[in-house]
Amino acid sequence: MRLVVIALALPLMFIAMGLAALLVPYCNLPASMAAAYLVLLPVAYYAKGYLYLRPKYFLAALAMLAGVWAVELALEPLLRGYSFLVEALAQVMSSCPHWRLYFIATAVVLAPVVEEALFRVLLYTELERRAGPLVGYVGNSLAFALVHGLPALLPLYFLYGVILTYAFRKGGFVSAAALHGLNNLLATVAIIR
Repeated sequence: MRLVVIALALPLMFIAMGLAALLVPYCNLPASMAAAYLVLLPVAYYAKGYLYLRPKYFLAALAMLAGVWAVELALEPLLRGYSFLVEALAQVMSSCPHWRLYFIATAVVLAPVVEEALFRVLLYTELERRAGPLVGYVGNSLAFALVHGLPALLPLYFLYGVILTYAFRKGGFVSAAALHGLNNLLATVAIIR
């Protein structure tokens, strides 16, 4: 059943996004993003055995993320070419009167819960069970990076995937989801300004 859930996740997200865009045309992008994650929220059910937070590992993963954030800040001049995408995204979403609410709720709450359930609880545990922890780490982190995807940012998202997998494996689902939400909150600040 877990493999079926993984296989159906993206098609279900796209169907939900299309329906939301049709039903809420004046707010299509923010509503589509929220709908995509809302339709998959039930996958969080699979996290029930991992609903804990081990502070020591949460803090270790937070320190790793802080290191990645520092590298990202240092590389910002090289990544400026992607700032036009952030500006275009904000401009498209601003046609919706409540876009900031949709965007924050989606990026900081819904996406971390759904993505951690999909990538860590379902995909990582399945890959680890079938092929070992190394394949689990690499496979789910690569899938995470590809789904988030601009080609130049794949190494960065792969690294985020590895750190979030560590947070999940050692610190539990709550650790990974909280760190994912914090990371998205920091990224969201640039968009909602």
